[in-house]
Amino acid sequence: MSDETLHRLTTYAEKLRFEDLPPETVHQVKRLMVDSLGCAIGAFTSEPAKAARDLAASVTGKRTATLIGTRDRTTPDLAAFANGTMVRYLDFNDAYGGKDTSHPTDNFPIVFAAAEAYRASGKDLITGIVLAYEVQTTLSDTYRMRDGGPWDQATYATVSAPLGAGKVMGLKGEQLANALRLSVVQGLYLGQARRGHISHIKASTVANAGRNAIFAAMLAERGYSGPPEAIEGEAGWFAALARKKLTLEPLTGENGHKRAFRIMNSRVKRFPSGFFSQTAIEGALECRQALGIASASQVKAVRIRTFQNTINAMAGDATRWRPQTRETADHSVPFVIAMALEHGRVEASQFVDEVLQDPRVHAVMDKVKVELDPECEAAWPDAILNIVTVETEDGRSHTARVPYHLGHFKRPMSDRDLEEKFRGLCRGLLSKDQQDAALAATWRLDELTDLSEYLSLLVV
Repeated sequence: MSDETLHRLTTYAEKLRFEDLPPETVHQVKRLMVDSLGCAIGAFTSEPAKAARDLAASVTGKRTATLIGTRDRTTPDLAAFANGTMVRYLDFNDAYGGKDTSHPTDNFPIVFAAAEAYRASGKDLITGIVLAYEVQTTLSDTYRMRDGGPWDQATYATVSAPLGAGKVMGLKGEQLANALRLSVVQGLYLGQARRGHISHIKASTVANAGRNAIFAAMLAERGYSGPPEAIEGEAGWFAALARKKLTLEPLTGENGHKRAFRIMNSRVKRFPSGFFSQTAIEGALECRQALGIASASQVKAVRIRTFQNTINAMAGDATRWRPQTRETADHSVPFVIAMALEHGRVEASQFVDEVLQDPRVHAVMDKVKVELDPECEAAWPDAILNIVTVETEDGRSHTARVPYHLGHFKRPMSDRDLEEKFRGLCRGLLSKDQQDAALAATWRLDELTDLSEYLSLLVV
């Protein structure tokens, strides 16, 4: 028996070339690189980032990659872990919605670490990123993991990451196939990482899948083999993930399949909070402005009509109504709505213990009601429809319907919007000259030949 899925994926990965990428796809990678690097710098001082960097900096090797924000170097697998933790920590990098949801730019620091260590060019990096993004989002379009078990989205990165990393490392044939085999045979991550009281590991699940993926690719480079039927075998990845064989949706360009690369359907986040809450926050801000609310104490009640994914991830558990950690708060609809109504904004500085424990914040959260709405459910995943109604103590009300937040591919941020987001995240950490230089280099990413020099622009 042959593993058709593994063959499909490795064949696709080998064939994809920079010349296959339309100019708008190349530009989209640059846009999302601006976003991802901003998220990494914004999280630079966080406890998980410091811990990951401290560990990574204690290890070195013959091939090394940069720890973002520093001049320190480590092995590419540990760089992928530390840098990936930073990109993800603020819950501010992009999202993708299909049958399942994920944050595909989590692949960026993984592919980048491998590319830098193996002295790949900017064009090589862009190609590897598009490949990893396409593979992970194709998996999201194919299957919803919760239907088969308690799996985390990092499980899909165990497929995308070794292919993206292996591509920029120059692996071909059996080397690339074994990188994928070795990664997926160890590739099931538990969804508990994002359930209940959420801990630091939420930021590092995909980063750890990337660490393992690069390690698998380096083993495969040296002739180390994995099980031939790692995906479709009787005890393989499909059997564990879904308890049945899956047939992947077509990859862009595969066998002449014509569609835009899935990276063009990225949903960039406007707020540092869970994907499903982006339109709810915009709705709350609209209501605040329409009603002239200066303080959330003026609010009598908030009704949010939404779809099931929002309830599952951000409102259906008691921990979401009294979050005890920063990671739980950014996955709490009541909390982010309270911030929007009280302050007229939602930003990373609000996710701190003194705010989480503030009885006045709890009082606003208790005014929020979240309910499943058939219209919102039917609109998903094309739209992220949230319908927000705010009623004031003096009897006035306003309802906001928001299907697409600023940053959704149907309502995209401009390049300038992304630059402003980047600058906001880097404020107080990088000088304006550093920001200018990093942005200029990112817009020339396809011209770069030295990725280490590029990251040297981001030293905090």
